[in-house]
Amino acid sequence: MEPLAWYQIAAPVVACLVVDVFAAVGHTRFRFAALGITAGVGYGILQDQVSARLCPEYFTVFHPPVPGLIDPTLLGMTWGFLGTWWAGLLLGYIAGLIATLGSLPEFTPREAIRPVLILVASIAVAVMVTGVTVWRHVEMFGVSIDPELGKMLPPQRHRALLVVACYHFVGYAVAFGGSVALWAWIWRERIKRALLIRPEPYPQNTPQQADTA
Repeated sequence: MEPLAWYQIAAPVVACLVVDVFAAVGHTRFRFAALGITAGVGYGILQDQVSARLCPEYFTVFHPPVPGLIDPTLLGMTWGFLGTWWAGLLLGYIAGLIATLGSLPEFTPREAIRPVLILVASIAVAVMVTGVTVWRHVEMFGVSIDPELGKMLPPQRHRALLVVACYHFVGYAVAFGGSVALWAWIWRERIKRALLIRPEPYPQNTPQQADTA
């Protein structure tokens, strides 16, 4: 597998910096995007610290290698960023569009912090449950990986590769489903707020006012 080119690492960094600049000057939708990137990358780095220690070959063999990068901590940080920044950007920016488009009362980035944290926690729980379940069932049912793939990493890591691959897939699936749910919730909240805003009735003329008129 071809190693990552320098621009494949530099371009995401530049994109995130651009988002941060626009967020800092007060663009609401970019503030949502920055929130999404922060949550996604923060979680991704923590998760990949575990993945890089369970099976570093998941990143060094089954992903495009980063030249000279073999330390598990740096592997987890690098792929935690590269694997999640774009997902966080999409989550946040689309949420920003849904929160601000149209004439309904707007939803602020600060109000989205708690639901985003709930989404991240949901991903973490799903990943942990998947990891434990796959770890136990691989041994219970004698599941093995393809012999050709098995030649690419030490035998003692075959089980860990299955575990890491499965919970990464589940993490992305839950993140996508949770993002859609978050977008729908923001839109529903805006509609509820609009329904609570009632125009004040016009004051009716009292008999005295009518006589004066």
